[in-house]
Amino acid sequence: MKLTAYKYGDTLLPEKMAFRTGREEVKLPISLLFFLIETKNRKILVDVGCDTMPGFELLQHKCPVDVLEESGINRTDITDVIITHAHHDHIDSLRYYDNATVYIHLEALEWAEKYLPESVQVIAISGDTEIEENVVIKPICGHSRGSCIVIIDGNVVLCGDECYMRENLTKNIPTASSSNEENSRKFTEEYRKNFYNTILFHDPNLVEDIGSKVLYEREDI
Repeated sequence: MKLTAYKYGDTLLPEKMAFRTGREEVKLPISLLFFLIETKNRKILVDVGCDTMPGFELLQHKCPVDVLEESGINRTDITDVIITHAHHDHIDSLRYYDNATVYIHLEALEWAEKYLPESVQVIAISGDTEIEENVVIKPICGHSRGSCIVIIDGNVVLCGDECYMRENLTKNIPTASSSNEENSRKFTEEYRKNFYNTILFHDPNLVEDIGSKVLYEREDI
C-alpha cells in the first residue's frame, strides 16, 4: 500500500475560519491537496481538488488532474474516489473520473449532486465503511453535514477539513469552520493522541512545491 499527497496550489485562509478567536484581516497560508491510496488492485483518490476556487486568491494553481497525470497516473487508472465532504475545493474536479466508483456520505449527497458525472457509480455511506482492506471511511460530521475522514492501517488519518491547522489538534482547539461543534471537539480530542499519524488537507508544510510526495508505504503481504 502507498499513500501519496498531491499539491496543486496555495491560497490564504482567514484566521477566523481556523480559530473562533481568529481575526478576519489575518490570513494564514495553506496548501491545496488531494491524496492517492494505491493497493494491489485499486487506485483510490481521497478528494479530487478544484479547477476554480471562488472567493479565494490563488497564489499558485494547476489543474489537479494535470498534477496527477504528470506523476504517471492516468485519470482512467483511478478505480475509486472518496469524497470527504462536498465543498467545492474537494469535489470540483470529480468530472474527470467518470469511470470511478464514488463514495460519499449520505448526508452530503444533496450538496454533491451538481458535481457528480451522470455515468459515475455512487455509493452512499452512513457509518464506518471499509472499502478495501485497511482503508476505512469514518464519518465525523463536524466540519459539515456528512463530513468524513479516512483511516489507513488503523492509525494513518486523512483528516479532510475536520481541522485546518496543526494547532487545532496540538492545542485541542476545534476548528471554527464547523457545523457541529460537539462532533468537532470529539474529533480533536481523539485524533490529537500520539497513536495517530494525522495528515491535514491544507498543511502548507506537507509538499513543498506543486507536485507529489509519498507519505506512507508498506509492502503488501
